[in-house]
Amino acid sequence: MDNAPTERGETPPDADASPEPTPSERRFLLGLARRAVEAAVRHEPRPRVDADDLTPALKRPADTFVTLYEHGDLRGCIGSRTGSQPLYEAVIENAGASATRDPRFPAVLPSELRDLVISISVLTPPRALSVSGPDDLRDRLQPFVHGVTIQSGTLRALYLPQVWDHFAGDADIVASFLTSLSRKAGDFSGKLWQQPGTRFEVFEAVSFGEGDAPE
Repeated sequence: MDNAPTERGETPPDADASPEPTPSERRFLLGLARRAVEAAVRHEPRPRVDADDLTPALKRPADTFVTLYEHGDLRGCIGSRTGSQPLYEAVIENAGASATRDPRFPAVLPSELRDLVISISVLTPPRALSVSGPDDLRDRLQPFVHGVTIQSGTLRALYLPQVWDHFAGDADIVASFLTSLSRKAGDFSGKLWQQPGTRFEVFEAVSFGEGDAPE
């Protein structure tokens, strides 16, 4: 799907789920993402942050995706799955990348900055999902809750939990989601999820955006 995120990194972390950011931490991260986007678009130095002033949660390594919308349409989405960066640094990196390095879109122009809306997703570490076949996979996936990574050989793709929303009206939402995810991975038949040997990981995400962060 065109609104699926683009992923950086390959090695997932092996750690407990990251705590949900507090309202003040969400506001800080969204402001930081905004500054990072503006700096990247204007070819200015990325924002500098004094880590000593941050809460422990903001400095804890975490996987993140930053999504940009313009007039309600996707304008860029980049994320990382290395788990090697503190949360605040990952947001800076992915925010700038979403504005300038998403291969599906031209780089954001300075004239577009005022129309952008930023959303951040903080991911829990992925968990391998061992399944006996397609029917077992169907039973174990939780629509609107699980993000999913699919992999077979060199084919690999990820959908965030919110991507389920785009299949909400389908008669078989799980099949539609997995077929689309298979195609994103490079299997144009859409049947990669049904093939023996295909591996799956699931995760959850806390997502928040400009305009809906708690006061």
